[in-house]
Amino acid sequence: MNYIAHIHIGSHTKTNLLGNFLGDFVKGSQLQYLPFEIEQGIRLHRSIDVFTDSHPLIIELKQSFPKDIRRMAGVIIDIYFDYLLMRTWNRYSNTHFNIIFSRFYHQLEQFTLPDNTHFNQQAERLKTHQWLHQYVNIETCFRAFVSIENRLKNRVLFANKAQFFLLQNSNQLESSFQQFYPECLEHGLKFVQDYSPNNNREK
Repeated sequence: MNYIAHIHIGSHTKTNLLGNFLGDFVKGSQLQYLPFEIEQGIRLHRSIDVFTDSHPLIIELKQSFPKDIRRMAGVIIDIYFDYLLMRTWNRYSNTHFNIIFSRFYHQLEQFTLPDNTHFNQQAERLKTHQWLHQYVNIETCFRAFVSIENRLKNRVLFANKAQFFLLQNSNQLESSFQQFYPECLEHGLKFVQDYSPNNNREK
């Protein structure tokens, strides 16, 4: 799942929104230096990623991609699922996404990760431009593909083919999302129920 889904899952599970976002940036398993709510969010993010990557629907969906862009299928699905979540937000939340995003931006303003250039650069872009809501438009997905394509060290041309594939298979992708995402939310709730400061904080 991508940024928006992780933030939404944070809201759904009543865990720290920023912690759920940080799973893409914080490395390693020793997280005791972080406040518990941040650590919990990071571990929830990682658990959601494992659940997603091993889910039969997602595995099957990746296999449906053309062979020449299949290596990027996970990235493409993550970003497109953010768009589908935004488009169907009211099915999964009673709180408008702008309110949740405002809470997230506020938490982002209060937090720093010294010496983490990747996080600091992305955090600055998010705080300055606050572009998460733009994923309600499919064109934002396509721009994200181009941006990722341009940043890849080993040049992989996938953006245009990904756009074509998504437009041609939108019904299949939406059906897979609508089946998968409620299960993902249930997984998140179970993780939080099982994860407590006393039982799970690593020594």
